[in-house]
Amino acid sequence: MKVAEKDTVVHGMLEDEFVRCREVIEILLAKVENYPRGALNVRRKRNKGKEYIYYYLVRRDGKKVINRHISEKELPEIQKLIEEREKCRKEIRAYKKRMTYLEKLLNKKNPGGDRHESATR
Repeated sequence: MKVAEKDTVVHGMLEDEFVRCREVIEILLAKVENYPRGALNVRRKRNKGKEYIYYYLVRRDGKKVINRHISEKELPEIQKLIEEREKCRKEIRAYKKRMTYLEKLLNKKNPGGDRHESATR
């Protein structure tokens, strides 16, 4: 954008916003690391006319699929943590979009901008 290139004050503000967005993304990525990995699934089994429900987290570790059983006591807490993780991921995506827009305005490339892409999916 020609205005940002000519006006040093606006250019400086855009640079500051770009740096701030990068810092926020790093903080959010660190926060996401502390949440449980995987998706919550339900398994229903029938035995002698009764139906039993099992909750478990499924995640991938390389080529392996890892299932971790979740007890009834842990379930509300795990659901809350997964919701918070998804909120953080959504926020990361929004900040990455903002950084892409700022890159265009500032005519710069984001080194390592697609890093941690799996954390935003």
